[in-house]
Amino acid sequence: MKRYYYLFSVIVLLLFGLDAGMAAQQTVLVRGSVHDDSGPIQGVTVAEKGTDRVTVTAADGTFEIQVATRQSVLRFSAVGYESTEVIVGEQTSLRVTLAPSSHQLDDVVVTALGISREKKALGYSIEEVSGKELVRVPQENILTAMAGKVAGVAINQTSGAGSSVSMVIRGATSLNNDNQPLIVVDGTPLNNTINNVSQVNGVDNRVDYGNSISNINPDDIENISILKGPSAAALYGSRAGNGVILITTKSGRQAQKLTINAYTNTVFDQPYRFLKVQSKFGSGQISAIPVSVSGNLLTNPFGALVQDWVNGYYGAELDKGYEEVQWNSPVDENGKQIKTPLISHPDNVKNFVQTGITSINGLSVANNNNLVSYRLSYSNMQNRGIVPNSDLFRNTFNLAADVRASKNFKISTNLDLSRNNSNNRPAGERGANPLQWAYSVTPSTDIRDMKDYWMPGQEGYLQRSQDAARLAASGKPPTFNNPYFLAYEINNGFIRDRVFGNIRADWQISSAFSFMARYSLDNLAEERETKLGRSYSEDPYGGYGLMNLKNFENNADFLLTYKKELRDFNLSVSGGGNHRYQTGSNANASSINGLITPGVYTLSNIAMGNLVSSSSRFEKAVNSVYGLLNLSYKDYLFLDVSGRNDWSSTLPDAAGYFYPSASLSVLLNEILGMSSDVNLFKLRGGVAQVGNDTEPYKLMAMLENAGTFAGVPQLATSAILQNAQLKPEIASSYEGGIDLAMFGGRLRFAGTYYMVENKNQILSTETPPSSGVIRKKSEHCRPPNIGGTVS
Repeated sequence: MKRYYYLFSVIVLLLFGLDAGMAAQQTVLVRGSVHDDSGPIQGVTVAEKGTDRVTVTAADGTFEIQVATRQSVLRFSAVGYESTEVIVGEQTSLRVTLAPSSHQLDDVVVTALGISREKKALGYSIEEVSGKELVRVPQENILTAMAGKVAGVAINQTSGAGSSVSMVIRGATSLNNDNQPLIVVDGTPLNNTINNVSQVNGVDNRVDYGNSISNINPDDIENISILKGPSAAALYGSRAGNGVILITTKSGRQAQKLTINAYTNTVFDQPYRFLKVQSKFGSGQISAIPVSVSGNLLTNPFGALVQDWVNGYYGAELDKGYEEVQWNSPVDENGKQIKTPLISHPDNVKNFVQTGITSINGLSVANNNNLVSYRLSYSNMQNRGIVPNSDLFRNTFNLAADVRASKNFKISTNLDLSRNNSNNRPAGERGANPLQWAYSVTPSTDIRDMKDYWMPGQEGYLQRSQDAARLAASGKPPTFNNPYFLAYEINNGFIRDRVFGNIRADWQISSAFSFMARYSLDNLAEERETKLGRSYSEDPYGGYGLMNLKNFENNADFLLTYKKELRDFNLSVSGGGNHRYQTGSNANASSINGLITPGVYTLSNIAMGNLVSSSSRFEKAVNSVYGLLNLSYKDYLFLDVSGRNDWSSTLPDAAGYFYPSASLSVLLNEILGMSSDVNLFKLRGGVAQVGNDTEPYKLMAMLENAGTFAGVPQLATSAILQNAQLKPEIASSYEGGIDLAMFGGRLRFAGTYYMVENKNQILSTETPPSSGVIRKKSEHCRPPNIGGTVS
């Protein structure tokens, strides 16, 4: 480590000396300010034409520069603006106004570390989605709002509103994780995963509680940049192997006065397609025909045309005018059930679901002046799901503010506070899923007749289903579940609170040097609660459970940047470091074999012998240093080189691993002098590596909870043999592409070919039982991932 710091210090001193030596030769001082229609512009490059003298504007738009003579020409340029030139003359103070570039939204993108770059200068694939596109049709998750808008990105939602959303860029690259990209909001990395299915209590009561990224309000987003490959994302370290999603939120910098915005949106959800199931025959074991019709006793060998308690659709044909005693038939004056017509109900599932409604309401306040800019917003989202008794709520507060302490120093902050909660998230897969049992209702039963889901006189004790009464007589629980019982009496609620944000300081040290320091955090706390009504087929005695999840991450990073214009060359060199610390915990308690008093959902209502609990926690730290070089020649040849070294606590001896990247882009339309109708003809290529560590505590055996024996707690080592010699995963990426834009950007084409090779994939492989373990951790190579995208 010491040699890196020594080398870094020497480079900084040399660059400072070079900058100071050049400044000593300057003779005429020129002052001024640069503005646009919204106010002063920070970061505008002010250069004396024909020399290497250059500076940049401060936070209040002001600048100072030494020039050779009064006849010198100053060139003003900034990303997203048209360049302009001004002769100094006898003016003592210049006021320059820049006009936005006619292709500003297309040509300027946010890249790694939040640096704005011209898209034509990039040697790798990157795409943007405007914030306006995200709210065109309101969504409860920003990832679903991006579906279909970015080539090479697959976005899938596991179920309805509130469920997890998977985003995979350029296909799966690792067999050891969920292949989700790193999400960075205003420089703050956020924890996000699709592994959100858990079972707090009950058998086969698996619930998807949704991505934590859904806490973000889509209306707060200005734009999103998608860095698709390791070449684009290498500077973000271990978690960037699957790509990076850079989210920039709205600020008050564009406000010219106090601005208040209010909005409201409502979306209705209706299923448009259902599974095809037969409704021609009732439940039973044979397609029976009444003897009165056939004249043959063998056509109804069981004495009943339908058997509601049989899980098979081989009963009598429906809608034939037949009658039979059914499970929900009325009784006569003697208490005996009477026959009712056997009529088909093909729309049972359609009649069970309801119209989903999502309403989003919000308010924002923004202002801007020479010293302070801010934007404060509040949003409320309410969702009624298509499954009865399911809901979802979200409340968010967002603050973006910056203070210009001096013309060269600025402090800014972005802060987001949110709460997502639900009274009930319906289970998925098989078991307690209401939709599974809506499809299982016998076709001769109208599902709407099942809304009264308790057996009369046994409310809170026995559900009313097509075989409940028959089995209750023999003391057995039902094998069929009433879908309304599952929807209303198995409640899986949660409350998720999240706070994330950062505070950042920007210092323009000189015309060539700038420094950024930032501290960011992401703190998430979630409580899940399950209430299980009595008589559920898989857990007939009811139950209750609680789970508490906590995750915390902080990052402290800095970046020192040197920029210089040297006649035909533009040079930018950056170096920085990052310290990341993560910790988390999981504690849960739940019942087995039922509750003491049915319907009372507290831990104290669980007998001590029926109470099970567990807890766990983890810690992880990663230290990093990185550097970036951007070099351009005559604005048509661009070279980017970067390198990063990480030291992870999850690897043996916290060993470091280095990964580089390089990319090159060439603007053929500029070199060959093509027609003005050709706005862009670019060839690009890149090569990069991204490293990846593993989860905490994968190097040696750990003691785990093995339950109790005769009331005594037991601990045991894992049945998986850990590997104390694990190496970091390495993904090597190669890509090439072409970008074409014509007729003022109205015709565009982008094509990319890529290949990703993975080695040191950390997997668990099976071992012979005689070894004493069932699996062991080992490392493997994965076949290359080859593909291409066209847009």
